[in-house]
Amino acid sequence: MYAPLYNALMELGAKNRLGFHMPGHLDGRALSGLGDLTKIDTTELPESDNLFLPSGPIAQAQKAAAEFFGAGETRFLVNGSSGGILAMVTAAVREGQKIVCDRFCHRSFISALLQSGAVPVWVRPEPLEGGAMWGGVDPEDVRRALDENPDAAAVYITSPNYFGLSSDVEKIAEIAHGHGVPLLIDGAHGAHYGLSPLLPPPAVRLGADITVVSAHKTLPALTQSAYLHINGSFPRLDYTLRLHQTSSPSYILMASLDWARAMMEEKGEALWTEAVRGIAEIFPEQSDVPGRHVKYKDPCRLVLPLRGDPFMGAEMLRLEHGISVECSYGGGVVCIAGPFHRRDELVKLKKAVAAVDAALPERRAAILVPAESEAAMTPRDAFMSPAEEAPLSEAAGRICAREAVVYPPGTAQLIPGEIISEASARSLAEIAALGGEIHGVSGGKVWVTRR
Repeated sequence: MYAPLYNALMELGAKNRLGFHMPGHLDGRALSGLGDLTKIDTTELPESDNLFLPSGPIAQAQKAAAEFFGAGETRFLVNGSSGGILAMVTAAVREGQKIVCDRFCHRSFISALLQSGAVPVWVRPEPLEGGAMWGGVDPEDVRRALDENPDAAAVYITSPNYFGLSSDVEKIAEIAHGHGVPLLIDGAHGAHYGLSPLLPPPAVRLGADITVVSAHKTLPALTQSAYLHINGSFPRLDYTLRLHQTSSPSYILMASLDWARAMMEEKGEALWTEAVRGIAEIFPEQSDVPGRHVKYKDPCRLVLPLRGDPFMGAEMLRLEHGISVECSYGGGVVCIAGPFHRRDELVKLKKAVAAVDAALPERRAAILVPAESEAAMTPRDAFMSPAEEAPLSEAAGRICAREAVVYPPGTAQLIPGEIISEASARSLAEIAALGGEIHGVSGGKVWVTRR
């Protein structure tokens, strides 16, 4: 039978490999209790309820999740955190309204700007390691942006970021609420926060009005499942959730969200406390909190520096040591560890990274922090304008029409409406030359508005 994707996945699953990446169930180790998933792949029936008009078990499961995670209300997401980000932004900000936002955001927020027509007022997180990664957002930058833009309708921040670094959400929430606007948090990478006293507190308990978290990234839930935690009133939100999610939601994904909450409620604190202690024993340096504006660091997000090419380093770990990492960053690799990894696997990772580090030829770190750019148009206007491709070598001074995203972590180097700078074009060319994956750059060309 010709089924190339299915066969490739079966072959991948049969390999004796070790993964330090999402999903958090770790190749099914934490999902044994779900049983035969085909038995729960159903549709809207009186017994199974309806995600978009819940009154039975889905309503009960969402209520249990809200109570456990500390939200006023919780919604199940089957289009991942990306769907939640689209829904919360379009619910909170209308076309032409300003939103104070984190410039090093995930690409889904760019999509939300294109959908909503909102006008971004960017604040930039602090660069770390010479621009190879970044830390938190300075709350005073948020205050300054709101003071200068009193007509802003909301604040949007990524916390924690891809490196497990959190901004001072509590302070930013205080500032946003003092200006009369809600705080929206992309907390996709922090679904496990608050499950142990050794983990950072979750944004939903620090004053955020809407928080989206990817259950599948760190909890025992299936890929594409996420929670949307709500504190406050957003009359359009349930409609925008219907707008940005499939009308045929997967009951398998919803069941895994319910399963993940139940499992964490039953034994999450013990699991995560033991995991954090075990990780700290083997990677004690990961407890250091970098940057002036990083409030918390996820002890389970391992940012492992390499003196050589990080993209080559990730390939060497995969091919020579059977270890798959979450991603490369400018100065090394990022790994996700958790309660379903064994101690010997953590030790294997540490030894393998040391061996790869010693074998790589030294080179300077790649710069992943996007260069500062001036906006000539709103993202939506640029996206809707006639566009053409231009070589990166000739793109400086042109207006970006489609985002250019280094993936992972999914952060946009170029955003529609920005004037492409020499630094941005050069940085993209360097990342591509190193083997980094860039969405929006093909054949050395980027999309720009037509002259």
